Amino acid sequence: MILRVEKLIALDHQKGYTLIEVILVLTAFTLLLLLFTPLQQRTVSKLETEHYLEQFEEDMLLAQQLTMADHPNYWIMVRPVQNDYYLYDYQNKETVYHRKFPHDWEVSLQSLTSPIRFNSSGTMQSPGTMTLKTGYTNYKITFPFGKSRVRIDEQ
Repeated sequence: MILRVEKLIALDHQKGYTLIEVILVLTAFTLLLLLFTPLQQRTVSKLETEHYLEQFEEDMLLAQQLTMADHPNYWIMVRPVQNDYYLYDYQNKETVYHRKFPHDWEVSLQSLTSPIRFNSSGTMQSPGTMTLKTGYTNYKITFPFGKSRVRIDEQ
């Protein structure tokens, strides 16, 4: 019985955390969130950019392959003002695909002329460069002479 009374008295003094302890824990948690949230957003943005640039490169390769395999009237139209590009089949008068660049990107055709076309052997008819400005990084995209692939360099 005495042991039970001592336990009840001990429990009476342990009512929970003090206000200062709760404030300290919440402050530490808030600081951790403030430090790691911008890092996550930048990482997600970088991964999205890499994915989009890979898709752009694959789209150029598809246009080259279609031109060599099917007919030489596939064009890629890059439109900086509309912030998009599309693959157009001129022979059949239809759009194969249409993709928009992210709204915060700036597209600039440097020495590249639109439309981008390949001849029947897969050689680019008018090589050149263009730039993409994303939220965090600038990219130079080079369309070289010959049958080589598109080169994307981070600046």
